Amino acid sequence: MPGGSGRSSGRRVRILDSTAMILGFTESLGGRLITSGKILEESKYGGAEYRALASREGRMVEIMNPDQEYVEEVRRLAAEAGEKELSEADISILALALQLLKEKYEVSIITSDYSIQNLASLLGVEVEPILHRGIKKVIIWATYCGICGWSGDKRPREPCPVCGHPLKRRPMKKP
Repeated sequence: MPGGSGRSSGRRVRILDSTAMILGFTESLGGRLITSGKILEESKYGGAEYRALASREGRMVEIMNPDQEYVEEVRRLAAEAGEKELSEADISILALALQLLKEKYEVSIITSDYSIQNLASLLGVEVEPILHRGIKKVIIWATYCGICGWSGDKRPREPCPVCGHPLKRRPMKKP
């Protein structure tokens, strides 16, 4: 990543999710503010089109997109953790955080999304929760049918492949 003087503030990166953009967390509290192009697109639908544009044009927030290898790594981990409802924008900031972490930056994600927080914790990425206190522990999810007991690799709310009832999710039991 260009820039950065090697000092802590140059190596400190805060990644904004769409809620952080919508709520206007665009003033740096130390370090660089970064988001992905997919978050900017998602923020437009949250009513923050002008804030997103002003942040980008005013260079308050840098726009970066992660390399595809990190996107695939996050998708694999999300599937393993049962986090099946992440948007492409969510995946992009998690992948960006992972990429920057591997490039030796001090990285945190500013978010209110529990699924992002859960996966960020599994990736070893710091989270700065907004709107609530944040997650207390990491959860690996299992998808199941509350009627017939089927469990497997489907999304919650999809119809059960056995009985058609909407699927649910629950924390996986520890062995």
